[in-house]
Amino acid sequence: MFELTETDPPADRVQWITFVPFLSDGRCVLIEEAGGPALPSGAVHDGEDYVLDTVPRVPLETAGFRYQRFHPFGRDGGHLYAWIEGAPYAGAKPHRSVPLSFCSAGEAAVRLTDPVLTAAVRAAAASYRSQDERGYYADNQRTLEPAYLRGTTPQEGSGFGGDPTEWRQARRHLTEAITGDGTFLDVGCANGLLMESVVVWCAERGLAVEPHGVDISPALAERARQRLPRWADRIWAGNAIDWAPPGGQRFGYVHILLDCVPQARRADLIRHHLAYTVSPGGRLLVSDYAADPATGHPAAPETVRALGFRCADQTSGGDRPGRVPAPTAWIEAG
Repeated sequence: MFELTETDPPADRVQWITFVPFLSDGRCVLIEEAGGPALPSGAVHDGEDYVLDTVPRVPLETAGFRYQRFHPFGRDGGHLYAWIEGAPYAGAKPHRSVPLSFCSAGEAAVRLTDPVLTAAVRAAAASYRSQDERGYYADNQRTLEPAYLRGTTPQEGSGFGGDPTEWRQARRHLTEAITGDGTFLDVGCANGLLMESVVVWCAERGLAVEPHGVDISPALAERARQRLPRWADRIWAGNAIDWAPPGGQRFGYVHILLDCVPQARRADLIRHHLAYTVSPGGRLLVSDYAADPATGHPAAPETVRALGFRCADQTSGGDRPGRVPAPTAWIEAG
């Protein structure tokens, strides 16, 4: 039986990882195998960094599941137990296509007949539910920052697994919300690729956009400054939930991602940016890249309305082959 832990063990102490996956709404994910439900599990390969390599690979290879957050909760010698939060994957990376089911952690624990796995699901659920807001941001930064910094392409450095064509197919639709010249702020800008791309895509329509960016990771903000030296003085480090531009600056178009904050703080995120970053008469663009009707994860426009905001309109959601469009909502600032 594993012992509880909330820290990453040293790399030489982890040989195998079993994952308890969650969707962002808290439902647990099970693999529906012929012999009964299972959890993603696999070995750490020689030469792998288990956080940067094994954690993304094993859920894809065993469950077709892409993680966004990773957190260890138990350990039995070299066997690590961790929960992950993410969504089913349908992209071009190697992955397994297998039936998945979504249920409460209590139901998942009952359905798993192995007593160790049953205990693992219950322990994972307790850890997942008890994580505070500080832990949420720390998890995001500790796993995503090194992965993005290690990226060998501009797309990987922005957390995107596809090539330049797929990037355009997946993100260009955001500019449908930009209908005039102006300033653009990307909140969660990573290496600055979206800032850079929005300028190009808007210019194709004859629009002049001045880009700005902010990221929770000082290292990623610095990477963006290095990539885009002409805009280095427009890129800052700060947390999306409470960052305010220096000197009271405002922007005509501001783009935010709902998964930058815990689910319970999404309305606060929107209110903050309407109050502190969007110019009067400007637009707040709201995206949720993990939206997937198949899992019951609503697209951004539906979430915006459910949170009590008026969604003025939405974009088409992109045109990546084999992907369900994920439209960006926009809110008109008063």
